[in-house]
Amino acid sequence: MKKTKSAPAADGAAATVSYIKRAFPAFWRLGTFLLVAAASGVPPWLYGAVWHVAPTGDDGNPGTELAPWRTIQKGASMAQPGDVVVVHAGTYPERITTVRGGTSHTNRIVFRAQGVVEMRGWVVNHPFITVEGFDITGHATTSMTDAYVRVNNGGSFLEVIGCTIRDGIGIKRDDVVFVPPNQIHSAVGGFLQAGFRHGHTILVARGTNVTVNNAGTFVLREVTDTVLTLTNQSLQAEGPKPAYITASAAFGLLTAGGTEGCVFRSNRFSNLSFDYCFLQGVGHRLELNIFERNNGWDILFWAGTNHVIAGNWFRDSGWGVYDPSPDIFDNWPVRYGNVTFSNNFIHSFIGVINAQKRNATASGPLYIRHNVFVDVGWLSVVMPFTWIEQNTFLRVARRSNVAVQRERHPVIVHVSNYATNAVIRNNVFVDCGEPVWPVGVEGTGWYEILGDRSTIVAEGNFVAGAPPSFGAKTNWSEAPELNGGDPGFVNIDDPLGPDGVPFTADDGLRPRADSRLVGAGVGGVTIGAYELPYVERVALGAEQMGGNRVRVRWPKSIWPWTLEWASDPGGPWEPVPVPPGETSGAWAVELPMESPAKWFRLRR
Repeated sequence: MKKTKSAPAADGAAATVSYIKRAFPAFWRLGTFLLVAAASGVPPWLYGAVWHVAPTGDDGNPGTELAPWRTIQKGASMAQPGDVVVVHAGTYPERITTVRGGTSHTNRIVFRAQGVVEMRGWVVNHPFITVEGFDITGHATTSMTDAYVRVNNGGSFLEVIGCTIRDGIGIKRDDVVFVPPNQIHSAVGGFLQAGFRHGHTILVARGTNVTVNNAGTFVLREVTDTVLTLTNQSLQAEGPKPAYITASAAFGLLTAGGTEGCVFRSNRFSNLSFDYCFLQGVGHRLELNIFERNNGWDILFWAGTNHVIAGNWFRDSGWGVYDPSPDIFDNWPVRYGNVTFSNNFIHSFIGVINAQKRNATASGPLYIRHNVFVDVGWLSVVMPFTWIEQNTFLRVARRSNVAVQRERHPVIVHVSNYATNAVIRNNVFVDCGEPVWPVGVEGTGWYEILGDRSTIVAEGNFVAGAPPSFGAKTNWSEAPELNGGDPGFVNIDDPLGPDGVPFTADDGLRPRADSRLVGAGVGGVTIGAYELPYVERVALGAEQMGGNRVRVRWPKSIWPWTLEWASDPGGPWEPVPVPPGETSGAWAVELPMESPAKWFRLRR
């Protein structure tokens, strides 16, 4: 039984709300509907054991709050379905491999960080596990089939919530010199600060499109700030050259092809030195995460089917492995189907939106909807059945910074290379594309169809040049009234708005009430990403505390929520007078359980 409802918010936006009914003394969870009421027959998972791990503990202890264990791995070896392992603040130089899992969504094994808990990562081999609030860093490997969080076959229905996955061990320098037989020099240096240590296996690769003859993997014998000494004795004289060197050539997150139903929500991926995420399997959700400062190749890869990538914030691309990188997503010729990329905010990336490789399989559909793209390279489509609908493109594929990838048009559909049956509908293109002689600015800035257009639908799109004139384009094949002129954004110079957070009421790329985009699209919709404000799906949860109290919890996200309560789900609703506190990667309010019951909801 699920009890979720959309209600009008104060600013007129719809808000998804999840309800809790609170009373005394027992509670149980049913999907996103959590009921707290006087009852018997409470499911046993509610009364599972709570174990404790702390830096001051000992694995010979009983694992209680007063006598905790020392290692998280001990907690993993002891926890049974329904148990919670609370890990107290501190540094844990370990990477955890699961020993067993839960049995259902309501009978999980939960690992919950309390405070800042720094550790090396997770290898998940079992289902129905929840990982909350960990600071994951320092994983050293050069295996491109490994990850800070690796979900193997068997690890289905994993939840990773409110974690930080950060700081790969890597460096890019333009002055790298290879000195035979076994040294790598850089006068600029920084090897120690980057985290390189004796015994690490490193990967050496090109730092630009210039080939590095000494590319390969090596083991470090000694490290100074300017010299890496290898155990190998095989280097050729070379350099100075741009080179990329990493001891963390692993994904931030990797799901195996046999996994399903995992949720990765409200996490921060930052400053890694390889690709950030590779989703394989079926039905995974990647939502409300922040991806920033990618110092590796690309952010996302996916294969498999029925994935949803929604509500994420991609920003500040970092230095990349070589100048065209990083890209937002890249698809190798491996089959995918029914993937949704929606309601994401992307800005300040030097790479392209995507870099699809030649399609060798029958992939699709891919739905790219309600996204905002600002100061990023182009969107290139070589897979069939791609739907590009109601997105906002601002300064895409143009010289908005010195390194961004540039093209005449922000969207290129390669029909002759399998990209048939594409739909390009109700998008906004403003100040996009880079003129290439002999075509001037008036001939750039929307989409280009390469090949037979007979299977392509392109309609309801708006195009204009740079402000303040917002000039019209030549050779525009759609409605002339959607060519040129002020689109009517709130503030084109401040896409995120004063609060600096995407998809909130003050976003600068929202259309004003008098905008020409309002209702002008096919079907009478507003053109661009803001036809419907993004509705974040956040589930309320509860924990029974001592002293007849309950803690109401919801995941941290980049959007603000207000907890409200009422005696009846029909209202009236009022804000809960207790301000939330931050705990274990979530927001929480602790309240007495009482009768008559109370209903709770989140509202944005």
